[in-house]
Amino acid sequence: MAEMSLADGIDLLQRRAKIVKFLLAGGFVVIAAVLMGQIAELLGYVSLDESVELTGASGLYAIVGMADGVLTLVTIVFFSMWIYRAAANVVAANVAGFAYTPGWAVGWYFIPFANLFKPFSAMRQIWNASHGEQGERLDYAEGLLALWWGCWIVSNIASNISFRMTFNPSSAESLLMGQQVGLVASAVSLVLYPAAYRLVDRITEAQRAQLNAAHIFA
Repeated sequence: MAEMSLADGIDLLQRRAKIVKFLLAGGFVVIAAVLMGQIAELLGYVSLDESVELTGASGLYAIVGMADGVLTLVTIVFFSMWIYRAAANVVAANVAGFAYTPGWAVGWYFIPFANLFKPFSAMRQIWNASHGEQGERLDYAEGLLALWWGCWIVSNIASNISFRMTFNPSSAESLLMGQQVGLVASAVSLVLYPAAYRLVDRITEAQRAQLNAAHIFA
């Protein structure tokens, strides 16, 4: 396969960004619906108990939950593709000091323990390189990055804890605690989705406006 030019890579990044932003906007709406369902469940208005027939509001809550799971998986796939292309464009622009291959900019998300900090470091370098920085300036932390990553970590940890506690609860107290932790995960996601949307938008725009120009006039 022929190597893609930087200009073509930026065009591809913009196309992928449109898809990712659409998915993130949809995810925000769905997670808001999930949050309302979780509140209703804690108040006793709906239930996902297997012994209860899922009709009416409970059935709708179950459908929203499944939609959230499917949409999350699809978003992860396309977000990963966007990250890969953003990193590949930085590599194509020969930005001095960029320390990540496109593959590892994505791959670190799937390595236990390292996925707590390496993806943030890669995204930080992508952000700064896209905004015309290089060398030591690639490791400067921007506020939006910290917000996005903090919400990502908290949301994922809370979601995992909630799943473990509610999947096969040992007691009613364990189930209740799991539901409460799940509500926290959803609430944090209401911040995560807009932060991720803004992150994708700003990096994509920066590469279109600055990275290509810097490469042309280097």
